[in-house]
Amino acid sequence: MAAPLIARLVIDAQTEVMRAIEHVPGPGRERAIGRLNSAGWVIAHAAETHDYWINVDCGGGELDPWLAEWSTAQRALPSGHALPTAYGEAAEAFGRVAERATAYLEQHAGAEADDVVREFDGSAWEGRTRGYLTARAAAHLFAHAGELSVIASLVLWGDRDLGLPGRLARSLGAGSEAVEPTGELPAVARLLLDARGEFRRVAAAAPVPAQRGAFARLNSGGWIVAHAAEQDDQYWTVHAQGGQPDGWLAAAGVRFGDEQSAPDYGLSLAALDGSFGRSLPFIEGLDGSEFDRAVRKSRVAGRGDQTIADLLVLQTAHLFALSGELAAISSLAGAEDPGLPGRLAHVAGS
Repeated sequence: MAAPLIARLVIDAQTEVMRAIEHVPGPGRERAIGRLNSAGWVIAHAAETHDYWINVDCGGGELDPWLAEWSTAQRALPSGHALPTAYGEAAEAFGRVAERATAYLEQHAGAEADDVVREFDGSAWEGRTRGYLTARAAAHLFAHAGELSVIASLVLWGDRDLGLPGRLARSLGAGSEAVEPTGELPAVARLLLDARGEFRRVAAAAPVPAQRGAFARLNSGGWIVAHAAEQDDQYWTVHAQGGQPDGWLAAAGVRFGDEQSAPDYGLSLAALDGSFGRSLPFIEGLDGSEFDRAVRKSRVAGRGDQTIADLLVLQTAHLFALSGELAAISSLAGAEDPGLPGRLAHVAGS
């Protein structure tokens, strides 16, 4: 059977993390910057969590030996202390984990999505399924790719934005192969609703310096929030439903490739809430039956028209990556770690 669309999205998320790993230049690999974790630590944490969720909890395997040692050493430290972590070793561990995870996701993720993970019995996660962990893995990886992109931007010269998400070669164009219409809200749409909630949660907690763009090499919070809102407006109001674009967002200059700016944060949040409110009924009404409806021309040369399923995948990846980016910028400005991702209540069904 074909891998479910979210399983394909996880494989793409692994690729995005590996792109981010390659993107961080030498100076960003050597030490922690400000209040951020070191890039090596971020990679090791992402690899360990991914290994546990996909290869151990879902696949029934053993934790990677290097990550097992890293995890033991990290847990022995006082709370809030980060283990010094070699960038190259962490990157190699992530590659090993991703290779094993891809094999599981391609072969078993669909058939086992509803299986309850018994390791969670008696914990706050009791009743969580392998499908839930798969969706959570996608969210977690995209968020850390966004975090790594911030570390890279702090030490890179010039306009060398990583451009998250990238090609998403495994999940774009896969709607009809990966999703069977069920009459219910498909898992990928539920994950998008959670992505919207997580982005809004991070945006609400951004300190004023992060909102206004206190860090010269990083996007301002106002730009990030307005950028997310403009995409939502274009995807769901304009292209999916044939409506008119929001006037403020259309004039804000916050599309990918536009010049760096600092839109008013309050106006950006209001525009985001307005667009989310307009698009919510449409997204909640999806049942998979129109996932293959082409609604938008791709901006990437050589790609075909984008479908409803493609927009779900693209926005989900984009919002989790932006959440990681905005959380990292907020951390530099003094905010606490928001713990991405949160509960993912829509995916969990509660």
